[in-house]
Order: sequence, then C-alpha cells, then structure tokens
Amino acid sequence: MAWQPPRRRHVEAQLIECLSAGGTVRFDQRCHMPLTSTLRITGTIRTARLRRWVIGVGVVAIVANAAAAAYDSWRSHLQAVADTSRELENTAHIVAAQTAESLRTMDVLLRDTAEWYARSGAATVPNAVDAALASRAQGLPQLLRMTISDVHGIRRYSSRSGLADLDVSARTDFIAQRDNPKAGLFVSEPMTTMPEQRHVIALSRRLTDKSGRFAGVVTGFIDLDTIQAFYRRINLGALSSMLLLRDDGNDVRLVVREPPVRGGLGKPIPITPEFSMVMQSAVRMRTPIDGVERFVAGARVDGFPLITLVTRNSAIVLAPWREQALRVAGRTLLLTLLGALAIAALVAQLRRIERGERALRESEERYALAMEGANEGHFDWHLQGGPSFVSPRMHELCGRGPDTPVTTHAEVLAETAIHPDDRLRIDATLAEHMKGRTERYELEYRVHHPDGEWHWLLVRGRCMRNATGEPHRFLGSAIDVTERKRAEAERAALEERLRQAEKMEAIGRFASGIAHDFNNVLGGISAYGEMLLDDAPPGSTRERYARNVLTATARGRELVEQILTYTRKQRGKRVPTDLGRAAREALELIRSSIPASIMSVTSIPETPLVVIGNTTQIHQIVMNLCSNAIHAMPAEGTLRVAVVTVDVTAERSVSHGNLHARPYVCLRVEDTGSGMDEATLGRIFEPFFTTKEAGHGTGLGLALVYAIVADLEGGIEVKSVPAQGSTFSVYLPLAEVTVAVPTT
Repeated sequence: MAWQPPRRRHVEAQLIECLSAGGTVRFDQRCHMPLTSTLRITGTIRTARLRRWVIGVGVVAIVANAAAAAYDSWRSHLQAVADTSRELENTAHIVAAQTAESLRTMDVLLRDTAEWYARSGAATVPNAVDAALASRAQGLPQLLRMTISDVHGIRRYSSRSGLADLDVSARTDFIAQRDNPKAGLFVSEPMTTMPEQRHVIALSRRLTDKSGRFAGVVTGFIDLDTIQAFYRRINLGALSSMLLLRDDGNDVRLVVREPPVRGGLGKPIPITPEFSMVMQSAVRMRTPIDGVERFVAGARVDGFPLITLVTRNSAIVLAPWREQALRVAGRTLLLTLLGALAIAALVAQLRRIERGERALRESEERYALAMEGANEGHFDWHLQGGPSFVSPRMHELCGRGPDTPVTTHAEVLAETAIHPDDRLRIDATLAEHMKGRTERYELEYRVHHPDGEWHWLLVRGRCMRNATGEPHRFLGSAIDVTERKRAEAERAALEERLRQAEKMEAIGRFASGIAHDFNNVLGGISAYGEMLLDDAPPGSTRERYARNVLTATARGRELVEQILTYTRKQRGKRVPTDLGRAAREALELIRSSIPASIMSVTSIPETPLVVIGNTTQIHQIVMNLCSNAIHAMPAEGTLRVAVVTVDVTAERSVSHGNLHARPYVCLRVEDTGSGMDEATLGRIFEPFFTTKEAGHGTGLGLALVYAIVADLEGGIEVKSVPAQGSTFSVYLPLAEVTVAVPTT
C-alpha cells in the first residue's frame, strides 16, 4: 500500500489485536497485556460470590445490589474512559512512529541526494540531474517531486519536467537553509503547489560545495493526500478523527485531518492548558477545529516538528456507559420495590460476566495469533530457577525443533550450532550485559540450520535485576537478518568495483591526453632525424646518431600507440572470430621467446569457439598474458594455456566484470611463478603499473587486456597465491554463429 514501510502489516496487526484486548502497544512492537489467569480467577470468584448472594441473602441482597450497582456504574465510567484513553494514546504513538519512519526514509533520500550533488551532481548536465532526481523519487508514492534550488533561490532542477526556473527565495524552507548552516532537515508549513494544486509539506536539506559553502537547497514535497489516505485506512470508527499538526515552537498549525474539514489546511491551533497535556495522556476537551467535546491523545513525531492527534467524540465514548448506568438505576429502583426482581437482575449480571469471559478468551487467542504472525522469536529466561519460555519461532531460529524441551539458558546456548567465530563474542557480550555494563543486549551472530545454511540472527534483550542488583530474568526477541547481511555484502562489493572502474577511466583519460601531446613532439623529432640522416655521410658517426634517434622515436611511437589503443572506445571492426585458432597463432608467435626451462602445455580444441571481436585483439590478449606469465617464472616453471566453454546459468560477478546468464568462451593462462599478493592484485590492470624492473615494461599490457575484454562485454577472473603462481581466466561471450571469419 502507499506510504507504508515494510513492517506496516505487522504493526497494524498488533494495533488491532492489542487494542481490542485491552493491551498496550509500543513502537518496539511488543504487546503487553494483563495476565489472563488473574482475570479468570477474579471472574470465577465474582460469579460464585454473586450466586451465594442470590441463594443465601434476602433483604441484604437488595442493599448490597444497590451499592454494587452504584460502584459498578462508577467503575464502568472509569473503565470506559481508561480504555478509550489507552486506545487513543497507543494509536497516536503508533501513527507518530509510522510517520517518523516514513519521513526518515525521505530524509535519507535527501541526504544521499545532497551528497551525490556535492560530489558529482553539480558538474552534471541539467537534463541528467533532472533524470537522476526522477529516478531517486521512484518508489516513494508519498513523494510528489524533488527539486534543487541554487544559492539565489532559483529552482534549477526538478524530478518533474516543466517545474524548473522558479524563484523560491522567499519560501521559509529556503531562507532557513540559507541563513542557518546547522538547520539540518527543515519541515515547512503546509502549502499548495503550483500548478498541480496539491497540498504538501516540504522537507529540505542544505547543499554545500566542496569548500563547505552554501550551494543551494534540495527539497522533497510530501503529498498530504497520501498521509490522509493512510489515516483513512486505519478507520477508527464513526465520529473519530486523526490529525497531523506542525509545531515549530511558536505556533501550531493543522497539516492533515481525517475526516477533512473545509479550510482546515494551515489553520492555527491555540495552545491551551488542555492541549499542552495531550502529550502526556488523553484529555477530554473541546477541540478548536470543530468545537466538539472529544477525548484527545497526542504524540510527537520523533525527530520532526510534527504532532499526531487522535480524537473521539465523548458522546460516542460515554454512550454505552450512559445506557448501562440508566439500566442499573432502573434495576436498582425496581429492586427496592420488589425484592424478587433483584434475583433476576443479578442473574442477568452473571450472564454479562460470562460473555465478558468469552470475549477475554477470544482476545487471548487473537493475541497468540498476532505473536505468531510477527515472525520473531521470543524468550524469557528465569536465571535463578522457575519456568522459562521460548517461543516455537525462537526454537526454529536457533536451528531446533519447535517442540524441543526448554531447559536452561546455558544448555540451550550449548546445544545451538553457533558459528565458531561468533561464540566468544556472544559470551563476552552476554557477560558484559549481566554485569550491568550495558543497558541492553544486542548482537548479531550466525547459527547453523538443518538446511545446511548459516543464518544471521539479530538478538535483542534485557536482563531484569532483583533488589540486590543480581539478574534473575533475561528476556528479549530474535529475528533472521540473513538477507539483509547478504545485501550489505553485495552492495559493498559493487561500490568497490565502481570506485575501481572510475579510477581506471580517469587514468585512461589522463594518459590519452599525454599520448596525443607526446605524439606531436615525436613527429618533430622524427622529421628532423630523417633530415639529419639524409645529410649525414654514409658510415659516419652522424649517420649512426641519426639512426639511433629514429630508432628511439619509433619505440616512442609504439608506446603512444599502446596508450591510444587502451583509451580508444572503438578498437577496429568486429567480426566472428575463432578464439581457439587466434590463440594458437599467438602462441606460435611467442614460442621462440619461451625459455627452454619453462614447459609449455596447451589445451585448445579444434572445434571452432566463436566470439565477436577480431584476431588482432585476441593476439594482444594472449601475448600479453603469456608474456607476464613467462616473466613471473625467471628460473623454471610451467605455462598452461587452455580454451574451454563455460555455461553461466545465473548472473555472477568475477574479479573484474559481471557475467550474465549465457554461454562463454574461457581463455585460461596459468603459470607456476612467483604469484602476487592482495595489494598487487588490486592494481594489476591500472595503466603504467608494473612489477618489472625499470626499462623492462611499460605497465600497459594488462591495462590493454582489460580494455579489450571490457569492450567485448566480457570479464576477467584472477587468482594468485604468492610463491605458487597465478591464473588469468578471460571470459568472452560465445557468439551464436558456427563459422568464424578466416584469419589473415
């Protein structure tokens, strides 16, 4: 549904179950209800006592009934008020927590957008910024649009087209962010947007440049219709209402009311003594919105200048009590006139008590179902003896059967298959909490389940202490966070690969600029060298010097060509190419340069394995990888070159690149040389990085291999162990053709 965080269904279920059962709900989602056993004992004693009164008491029963009737009427009034107050307070706190969670989601988006804009967004073309804002705004139905304004208050970018270049310098959110560097998240007063004519509140954050100076404001507009729709779905019943107010410390104004009132948006709310008390408990007061006497409970939205109010018409709340009071009064009057009617009235009262007990039992069943639907495990350990409780879900989270007998906390921990790397950390954290050094126990650790997988659990708990300060109970809950941990690991890996790709692209652009300039210099040197060679007498020293100049110039041109080949986006015509044949040709070219102390082993099938590329590129890949492998084995070793097909069934990542679900041709070059450590592995594809001695390498070989493979939409997997050797696996997509263009 719109405008709800992922756990809304669980929270609403607890709200309905606990309120209907007379319990209380807190935002930590634990429902606290009266002990049902106590209620049952009390109800049984009360029923037996009334029966004895009916049987054994005559005239005394009339007097006792009159007193009991008055007492019940007074207590029913208190109970009706208390139940309504508790329900309204719980609802206000839950709605405030839901509102805060949704607004925090918006704040995270604003923070991320501000960081992105400060880092790279300011240098991006306007259309790209608009597109980025639109992409970020997707998935948040409560977000009407996002905008970025410059230092002068001119709206420059918007997630919706046609809404830029507006002057917003006079708006309170812009002024607050511009004049107060510590404003943080600012929530505006309710307003109406142009041209949509939608009621919104604006959440904004300050933009700064790299020097920390004010660079503008990023703003998100929350559509108040989505908040009102959420309030409408809660459906508290007839003559009840829910309000969202903005309190900036000076005045309080209406933001949303369900059901709505005409002209209510932005209406000021007078701060009366009764209004000031609604944050502590429900208050019976005449509301300034419609002038009707209501029960009102409120809660502040944590971290935001907002207040949620829940109200209910006092006439509706007290109507059942008034009806009951009138019935009791009439019955009492009749009983004073006719004693016989007293017995019938008492029997009716007993029947009402029985109905209440049935309702209580039904409420207990609903509570049990709600706890089961929460998908959390709960435990309550009595550390000094006595019965302990472990929910079936907690047993499952610990990798145990739901019917496993509950023993002691230490025995259950010992029987649970906890990861060896986590057990010491669990013992240390638990010991710290038991000694009173931490207020709460909170820890993530891994548990082995019967399915063979390690599952991450987030366990939160707290110990209860006796009068001497010794812990006697330890209770809490646990939830499976395996998917969240996997997502965090994948995100970290993707961020690292993105940083590496950006670094290599920047180095490539820098090298390309230098190469073009150096090529121009070499042109002049080459021309003058040829002129000197033409004028030099044959066999003279001048002729030798001129030829040396031309030789050095040619080597420089080869280096420039390597740099330009690495940085060039289009590297020649692509045609179906047999990778195996091209690999054999390249090996023939370098065979003479392989020392006799190195054994060469090849495994290349005769069946054509076709990729889309060109023979020159394949030659460059094979020759560069083999050249590095030979250099890694200065004394002796084995060079293995193989070409195989690999069927990737699901998308996966390799060291450098991603492989999609499709067939690939894998070129594998393996050596038994010196190998590489982690630091070297992280830089081997950087241009100009080399481990060779000065004068024995340019550092462009592997960079060129990386550029070619990336251009051919492939990937590279590198594995290396110091002193044992390295393996380079190049994956190129297998073409959907069976005949390759012949090599020339």
